[in-house]
Amino acid sequence: MFRVMIVDDEPLVRLAMSAIIPWSELDCEVVAEAADGHEAWERISRQQDIDLMIVDMTMPIMDALTLLSKLQEANLAVSPVSIVLSAYSDFDFVRQAFLLGAVDYIKKANLDPEHIIPVIEKAVNQLKENTISSARLSKDHRDAELKQRESWLRGLLCDKDYMYSHNLTQDDSFSQWMLQFANFQHVLVSVKSDKPNPLTDMTLHGSSDNDVHVARIIKQGMEIVKHPYELLQIQEGELALLLCFESSTSFLNLRGYVMELLDSLRNTVKNFLNVSLSIGVAESCTDWKSWHLRYSQASSLASLRFSEGPGRVYYPETVSIHDKQLPTPYDYTVMMYLMEKGDSKWQQQLYTGLNQLSEMPNVSLENSLPIYEELIWNIGALLHAKGMNWTHVIETRRRPYEIVEQFTFREDLHEWIEKLVFRLADLLHPDKIREENPQRLVERVKRYVEKNYCNSITLGQVSEWAQVTESHLSKQFVKETGEHFIEYVTKLRINEATRLIETDMKMYEIAVKVGYENPEHFSRVFKKYRGMSPQKYRDNYARKKD
Repeated sequence: MFRVMIVDDEPLVRLAMSAIIPWSELDCEVVAEAADGHEAWERISRQQDIDLMIVDMTMPIMDALTLLSKLQEANLAVSPVSIVLSAYSDFDFVRQAFLLGAVDYIKKANLDPEHIIPVIEKAVNQLKENTISSARLSKDHRDAELKQRESWLRGLLCDKDYMYSHNLTQDDSFSQWMLQFANFQHVLVSVKSDKPNPLTDMTLHGSSDNDVHVARIIKQGMEIVKHPYELLQIQEGELALLLCFESSTSFLNLRGYVMELLDSLRNTVKNFLNVSLSIGVAESCTDWKSWHLRYSQASSLASLRFSEGPGRVYYPETVSIHDKQLPTPYDYTVMMYLMEKGDSKWQQQLYTGLNQLSEMPNVSLENSLPIYEELIWNIGALLHAKGMNWTHVIETRRRPYEIVEQFTFREDLHEWIEKLVFRLADLLHPDKIREENPQRLVERVKRYVEKNYCNSITLGQVSEWAQVTESHLSKQFVKETGEHFIEYVTKLRINEATRLIETDMKMYEIAVKVGYENPEHFSRVFKKYRGMSPQKYRDNYARKKD
């Protein structure tokens, strides 16, 4: 695979170039980005591992011509083949770029696969033609070293006996690699992409692409802050980040650096990919032999998203993890008996149990899994006693225990359990007509709205989803919340818009992101709720920040 670097001062251009091109099909991999020529020069001259560079002509600090000139003068052992991005008025600069070694150019007005891919293919063909046997051997050796380091790091993080089972203490190459971590404090971080309900249409759709993009944004952020680090994918949806700080850094300064860095990375991923991250941060250590213990701590902290919700950063001193098996919150035997007899009091048993579980803070799915598995076992036993099986109540062929283990958030799991139990009750007593508790109905609707308010959403759509009439939902919503449905949706949108206005996102991007296709309409609604236009709010925020 040829290693690609994208150099452009516009983050959206870098994101677009990475996302819309099928790089792997072109035998390429985007491994680095830079916001200007100076950043690109530092990376290329230091590591000399870039095969193909796509660089914008006009950038602050150092433009493309200066960068190409420096690369030509440096006569590096590995110097990238270069393609320049140009505007219509840049043809004189493009000619100069060709004299400095660029092989082709792409007009910024034509940033689509149809125009870009042929140019990339041309550059890749040249790379293949120019690659002599010794260079190929060198690249293969570099790739093998990279895979070896990833294997070492994964083993040290995930296997407590890895060092001894692989006899690493006798491996000179391992000892040499570990020297780079000496005299540093190490902070292990678990970064988990928050997945939706595993039974929705979004299940695993594009998740591998999300992992690639999340990793790329984290790498981009780490290149900016200049801290030594290692980034490794542990499994689908989970990345391990190893941060290195000077050993003399105090606890307070270290925590401040880590908090600022992770908040920035989390916000950037959310703004560009609309993917929330749950992040666990372990206590720092100075000995790599502690990495497994520390990463286990970080991963356990990130798993608290199950009860605490998505998009948070967890530190060991700020939460108390329940590591003991939680008590059964209600008697399953009584609930199942009432259900079998057709006594509607089983609903009270169900809601009492789910509410008690919902009130337990700082628990992961792993900690509370036995409770849910016991309920699943009781349902299965009742089905068997009635001569039925799981296919009568579950619309998928997956085993119920497997489904439970795939839930990321407790409220999604409880919603699935609620539907499952009601479906069982309807199956046992199809002649009974039940009405959903109004408070429970509104809570379900609020959860649905909170997940979907950024899209086009209407009372009619939601009432159809909730399987009630529009008028009934409207009345119950006002009765339980004290406000109309549209008011509730609007407040959610304006609150999120207010948060995004305090970032660098453009106003029209914010409008679309929170559900307003028309920026002018968004501005009018924002002014109604905040008393000023979005731009004035941003100006006021900037003055207060300064």
